[in-house]
Amino acid sequence: MIIAVTLMCRTSSSFFIEFGCKRLRYAAVPSRDASGSTASTLWKGVASAIQDEVDGGRLLFDPLQQQAAKKLNRVQSTLVSYKHSLYKQQLQLVEDHHKKQQLQEGKQQDDTIQKNKELNINDEPPSISMQVPRGFYIHGRVGTGKSMMLNLFYEHAPTQKKRRLHFHSFLQEIHQRIHVLNKQLLDEHGRSFHVDTNRSRNPILRIAQQVSEEVTLLCIDEFQVTDIADAMILAQFFGELWRQGVIVAATSNRPPDALYEGGLNREYFLPFIELLKKYCLVHHMVDRDNAGCTDKTSIDYRRVRSGFNSDESKNHGNYFHLTTNSENEGQASQELDRLFLHYQKMHPTKTNEQPMHLQVNFKRTIAVHRSHSDIIARFTFEELCTTELGSSDYSAIANHFQIIMLENIPHLNLKYPDRARRFITLIDELYEAECCLVCSAVDVPDQLFIGNSTEEEGSADSNKSTTTKNDFSPDGAMLAVDVAQSRGIALSSLASVRELSFAFRRAASRVLEMSSQSWWDEKLESKSLS
Repeated sequence: MIIAVTLMCRTSSSFFIEFGCKRLRYAAVPSRDASGSTASTLWKGVASAIQDEVDGGRLLFDPLQQQAAKKLNRVQSTLVSYKHSLYKQQLQLVEDHHKKQQLQEGKQQDDTIQKNKELNINDEPPSISMQVPRGFYIHGRVGTGKSMMLNLFYEHAPTQKKRRLHFHSFLQEIHQRIHVLNKQLLDEHGRSFHVDTNRSRNPILRIAQQVSEEVTLLCIDEFQVTDIADAMILAQFFGELWRQGVIVAATSNRPPDALYEGGLNREYFLPFIELLKKYCLVHHMVDRDNAGCTDKTSIDYRRVRSGFNSDESKNHGNYFHLTTNSENEGQASQELDRLFLHYQKMHPTKTNEQPMHLQVNFKRTIAVHRSHSDIIARFTFEELCTTELGSSDYSAIANHFQIIMLENIPHLNLKYPDRARRFITLIDELYEAECCLVCSAVDVPDQLFIGNSTEEEGSADSNKSTTTKNDFSPDGAMLAVDVAQSRGIALSSLASVRELSFAFRRAASRVLEMSSQSWWDEKLESKSLS
């Protein structure tokens, strides 16, 4: 059965992309059975995979997850008949024809007939018949199962050319590849070579083209945009990636229209948001049939799993130690000493007095001063979150050690957003690597972040330029170089600061889970460390 895609694209539920005014056509996918599987394929739908987990007692039934999973099933079904290599071949033919046309237009009029014969300009222009399926962008409150569904979608997606990355790792890789390519261009052409004068010399577009040769499906967990540099890179990169026929699936705590909200020169980023909504189905993890259901009433399953159902709970994980006074500060330190010594005795190796140096991107290393084998490492908050470290450093630590100790976590606020941002990034990398976490902190996870709400930060006075005594750090330095500031925060950084409130809810939820007994039992058993 053949259906004109232009008809399908008139509905908001379209699962294919319409290219301009061309009348593209596609073969309808096979009919699905009740489980969401097609009759002629062996792939397993996300809805069916989740139901298997529920039937096995490993998950609780959640209607919101089922709603999202059914849409993911439909995205999966469109991948069955999609031939990415054929699409790219057709795209190349169209681009080659366009280049020939441009070449012809630049010739003298008296050469037209001869050049038409040589360039076959009068031939029927090529077209793209392979339709590109739409991807998926799922957003909602933390702990609602977005990452789990993305993992299931990735695992069961009917294509071999696929990758799944956390956003931090993805962005880190893109920056690394751009750096390598720029160095290569500099070595080959010198400084007179302008890398961004046209598409063929733009390193961001070239990296996107390389990625399009490597993958058909790209899955990104915890998508976010916090600064102007990344915003511009992402806009160009994904624009080219979608043009090359790559399907993108992503999770986020933020809806597309709220990405990079309040950011510097955000108007340059807005076209990316429209492209995102065009190339991806957008799904909000909230009960639309229940008028009283909002993000705030959604269930955080990490808390359920850890035994803490309430955001306001004063409880904390078994491996999360409070240091609210000198007495329990000493107890927390003793408990961390005891645990560190326990794993030293359990896994005896030759003691090395020298710090361990882990390899990081861009030929850097990070020193780990207190560790034992590849089992456990011990850090203070000051070591990891007040120095110039980033996701690549935290990823190196998380992927080398299985247990991380983090001592003396203070209250975090918007006056020093970099500390909070580094802490959130650290927690994301530890969670991605499934590390076990033991902490000492001045307060429970839900109360560590004491910054203002995003609503307050978005108020009218955020547009005023003021400088007060609160705009200076203890050493007398300005908190930022921007002349315009809001409550001591550079206006160019407000997008990043706005994200902190949302990101910290995710971090608190993950800290609770990673420091819970159930998480330790599961992860250490799988790593044979229990």
